[in-house]
Amino acid sequence: MIRFACVAMLMLACRFTMGQDKAFAPVSYDITCIFQLTFFPDSTSAVSKTESFFLFIKQEQSLFKSKNRYLQDSAISAADAAENRRNLMSFLRQHPTDFDFSIVKHGCNVTHTVDRIYHNYFSYTEVPGHLQWVLTQDTATVSGYPAQRATTEFGGRIWEAWFTETVPVSEGPYKFCGLPGLIVRLADSKKQYEFVLDGLKQSRRDVYDQTPKTVKTDKRTFFKKQQEYRANPIGVAEQSGVVFTSGRSEIVQRVQQKQKSNNNPIEFFTN
Repeated sequence: MIRFACVAMLMLACRFTMGQDKAFAPVSYDITCIFQLTFFPDSTSAVSKTESFFLFIKQEQSLFKSKNRYLQDSAISAADAAENRRNLMSFLRQHPTDFDFSIVKHGCNVTHTVDRIYHNYFSYTEVPGHLQWVLTQDTATVSGYPAQRATTEFGGRIWEAWFTETVPVSEGPYKFCGLPGLIVRLADSKKQYEFVLDGLKQSRRDVYDQTPKTVKTDKRTFFKKQQEYRANPIGVAEQSGVVFTSGRSEIVQRVQQKQKSNNNPIEFFTN
């Protein structure tokens, strides 16, 4: 029996390694933020999960991705295709992530997202002005910083952000930015997704962020393809060449159950 998760991970490693250019230059960032995300992948369950994220910031540019995705990318980039394949697969299994996206923002005016559907990578750009903030007079101390509250609607959710002008960068986790200071806490109104700043270091850091070759698309098309995959992941795998020699019905049942309990993405496409 071919295990679907293992096949998908192997194809991810192969595609990433084969799709890269061998030589590329790092990008130097001046600030590294660590955010801790608490989220509920199943909207019908009270069981939460946590994952850490990096937000790298320099003048007029930032990079946001999960810590484990960052570690995966670094390991895949450094791996020699044949001799290190076994070690690479072991490393990937030890550093799983629920979030494959990589988000680059240019001063909040241009927001590029690279995300994976099965083993294909797609890129799309947000419509300019995707965030319309409402500032309030509420203040509090958040993660050790004096902060002010602001709200916005995005991705089918109402969001509350706490930002601090002590760190004068108009940045924040995920696709959020545009406030007069760093967002140190961000949560939707149902508290199904909550990012909290867990660390900040102001020192230069070279980041190698080479992603595989991507298919450029628009956001609507990407979310449509994502929904199609979630509705029939086995069918998509078989169309890409995966053959289940035995136990197909068991695999289908297991994958369908996993998809059923993964019904609460961070963002819904509403436009």
